[in-house]
Amino acid sequence: MERENTKTSLLSRWKNKQKGKANSNSIKKAPENILIPLSGGQQRLWFLQQMYPKNPVYNYSECFNFKGNLKIDLLEKSLNLIIAANHALRSFYKFEKEQLIQEISSKDKIDLIKLDLSKLDQEEQDIQKQAILLSEARKCFDLDKPLLIRTILLKLSASEYILFITLHHIIFDKWSMDIFINQLSSNYSKLLSGISVEVDQLKLQFTDYAYWQQNKEIEATQLNYWEDKLGGNIPFLELPTDYTIPKQPSFKGAEHTRHLSEFLSCKVLDLAKELETTPYVLLLSVYYLLLFKYSGQTDLLIGSPISLRDQKALEDIIGFFDDTVVLRMSLSPAMSFSNLVKEVKRTTLEAFSNKDIPFDILVKKLNPSRLLRNNPFFRAMFIYHTALPCPSFGSDLEFAHSFYNAGVSKFDLTLYVVNADDRLSTSFEYATDIFSETTIIRLQDHLELLLEGIVARPNRPIAKIEMLTLKDKHFFFPEPMPQNKPFDSFEGIHQIIEAAAKKSPEAIAVTFQNTSITYASLMQKSDLLAETILNNTNGANEIIGLCVERSVSMIVGLMAILKAGCAYLPIDPEYPSKRIDYMLNDSNASIIVSQSSETVKFKNFRGTILTVDNAQDHSSNLHFQKLPIVNQDHLAYVIYTSGSTGKPKGVPITHGNIINSTEGRLNFYRGYPKSFLLMSSISFDSSKAGIFWTLCTGGNLVIAKKRLEQDLSLLGEVIATNSVSHTLMLPSIFQLVLEHSEIQNLKSLTTVIVAGEACASSLCKTYFEKLSGAALYNEYGPTEATVWSLAHQIKKEDVDGSIPIGGPVANCEIYLLNEFIELVPFGAIGEIYIGGPSLASGYLNRPELTKEVFINHPFKNDTSEKLYKTGDLGRYRNDGSIEFLGRIDKQIKIRGHRIELDEIEKVLDESPIIDKAVVLFNDSDEKQHFHDEVTEIMAYFNDYLNESEALELLDSIESLKTEEREYILHRMHQS
Repeated sequence: MERENTKTSLLSRWKNKQKGKANSNSIKKAPENILIPLSGGQQRLWFLQQMYPKNPVYNYSECFNFKGNLKIDLLEKSLNLIIAANHALRSFYKFEKEQLIQEISSKDKIDLIKLDLSKLDQEEQDIQKQAILLSEARKCFDLDKPLLIRTILLKLSASEYILFITLHHIIFDKWSMDIFINQLSSNYSKLLSGISVEVDQLKLQFTDYAYWQQNKEIEATQLNYWEDKLGGNIPFLELPTDYTIPKQPSFKGAEHTRHLSEFLSCKVLDLAKELETTPYVLLLSVYYLLLFKYSGQTDLLIGSPISLRDQKALEDIIGFFDDTVVLRMSLSPAMSFSNLVKEVKRTTLEAFSNKDIPFDILVKKLNPSRLLRNNPFFRAMFIYHTALPCPSFGSDLEFAHSFYNAGVSKFDLTLYVVNADDRLSTSFEYATDIFSETTIIRLQDHLELLLEGIVARPNRPIAKIEMLTLKDKHFFFPEPMPQNKPFDSFEGIHQIIEAAAKKSPEAIAVTFQNTSITYASLMQKSDLLAETILNNTNGANEIIGLCVERSVSMIVGLMAILKAGCAYLPIDPEYPSKRIDYMLNDSNASIIVSQSSETVKFKNFRGTILTVDNAQDHSSNLHFQKLPIVNQDHLAYVIYTSGSTGKPKGVPITHGNIINSTEGRLNFYRGYPKSFLLMSSISFDSSKAGIFWTLCTGGNLVIAKKRLEQDLSLLGEVIATNSVSHTLMLPSIFQLVLEHSEIQNLKSLTTVIVAGEACASSLCKTYFEKLSGAALYNEYGPTEATVWSLAHQIKKEDVDGSIPIGGPVANCEIYLLNEFIELVPFGAIGEIYIGGPSLASGYLNRPELTKEVFINHPFKNDTSEKLYKTGDLGRYRNDGSIEFLGRIDKQIKIRGHRIELDEIEKVLDESPIIDKAVVLFNDSDEKQHFHDEVTEIMAYFNDYLNESEALELLDSIESLKTEEREYILHRMHQS
């Protein structure tokens, strides 16, 4: 055990310091005939037991294995001598004179239950043994009824026995188990040798300590330390949970243990010596690093038990002397691991030096916000234990012992490290209602990888220490899957639609209300308009504005622009003129395709305005010419999205981008859309899914009238009348459709896609109850990656947790990276980065922003390959799908639309009425924004407004609503 006793041992120095302090404040026997209170730790356990009286979470069980010639009568006498000698083992707890006290039972003999399993065959014996042990370990104690210890002796054969002991933690800690074992072996050996054993009635007992502790003054300096250390907001540790965290803890748990190799154990212990610290501090530092890697958080709190046996006289007393210290660390990703160890060492020494404030007093004084299921300060616990050699029970008897986990976990995650003769083992005790075994095994894999990396290069920045297994790497860099490429021979997206029209010219291409158009007619009308456009562009790949109300003509205009070799810029007719002017100027559009009723919106436009409804009238004046040939690098359209500078940003999408995106649908989805209901505005990225998927495969594109979702009965009728097979809508809209439409009207649906906001599990439950005949899919993708990048078919088993956004589609590359652009481990939180042929080249006229978010591909040598930095957080689930966890920045989604709070703040700040505005999302349910969309935005400002000023500000907010394409401000609060 040489490595445990280094000259610079932190714990040794601390213990010596504490014992020096204790000499002036030594514990003495408590006065006789006085009520003995519970210690601080006992009070906490008593309270928890009252909250969960039928839960065995604070039971403590140990298996004693004997092989050889066991003298059962001597073993029983040895046990009873321990019971008689230690008051803690005979303690029980009750109220007297309105005070919670502990009393000592006069009962000094334990009932040793003896069961003979030796006559059973091996399989049956194992079954019976496990059933008995589990039943004993899970049987709850009544704290007001002694004894709070049970023993049972199982005979497995003539020379093999198990002594199974279960106690309540309120009378016993881990240190006490070592004392108990030593006393048991000493008593047994003496009795075996014929030596009598006397009980020392004068020695200090745990009750003396409890009396002393409760009459001891609280040190103000220590309380000040904890107020400074733990005051303010306590971050919630974001661990990769597999199941929805229940509001009430069940304390159901399991344990997974791994024995490190002798080589790695030796290296770890040698590194502790090299860094002049203890194995406890070194391994605690590794635990911080593991949690940092998984959570991405730098403010981390870990609990750790500490023994309060400061004084020599307490070292041989059985009882519950443990308390909990909260170790709070602030990590910097750039700090080296060796520097992390130094900081953990300092934090640990400070905490140990201020450990005399009971944990419950800290909670009362600091009053942190908390949920019932969670410890108020931490979710993760760390315990390090040096295993002592087993004592002898005589030459003809082998003895070994082990802790028995009764399927409980006191905390969400506890890392136990045991040092047994310089061989380390790591055990994770975990809450099974939030973690799966697969996740815990992965934690073990990553912990071991961290240890290997640390001992090799302890001075590396912690963010650079690799934590990826070979299995992880194979998953993150898969071999390309063979894809069906039916569009491989086409250069332009409109060419694919033309091919579909040639195949089925009389099929209905587009329907709007009572108007339909065949593919042949769509081609004819769009050809005419394309000629008109071509006469104004001379075949250049220009950006042309498209501002047409929802109608068949809208698609005619779209097709005409594409056929003319141009890119369309969709402009919602409801956009305010300020936004329209910005988009036209920023895109350098000199032509607008609109309709006669909308031309008034462009009175300040100095370019050419063509009207789709008059194209037929001008056909006689056209000189028909060959339409230009496009290639996949030509622009197909430009979409403007919300921008963080107060102005929207234009995303140019090429023909190659949209062809790849659309072709991906043919590989992912079963069948083609015979009839697709287009709900979203053409100015939304999501509209491209329905338009091109449908028209490229010869289906009927059914365009919903504006705000059809506000008339759910009519929406259902539209689906039924047009035999709609496919649609894409917001999850919140689909929820309303399921709840308020006639389900019979929805029977034609075979595929429903939800996108644009987080998909709630409640929607999926309703769907499986009412419309399970249709397949339901959840899609995710930013405009910058052409409509979609990830998708997931929702299954019944998904409804019990958050609905994933799935896996990569359409040849997309998906990476979850940390701030150092390195892969995060499977299950850890990272930012979603997207690559592949659907990726846009950047933003129009925004080179700096393009450089910032379209980064060089870190895993490829080709500098032309880029990844898009989405700003979205996610992590991989055990099934390989990705779970969406929210935004890094202040951009959010409201009813499917990307909104940046900074943009709203900028518009409000430009108002001469107010000095400064702060815009926040309102979310009453803690952390719910990670799982559901934000439904309300709140604007706060300092200035007091009179009535006229308030009305003027409301006018500007009304404009902002329209600019953001949705009503995003429900209430305003003045402060």
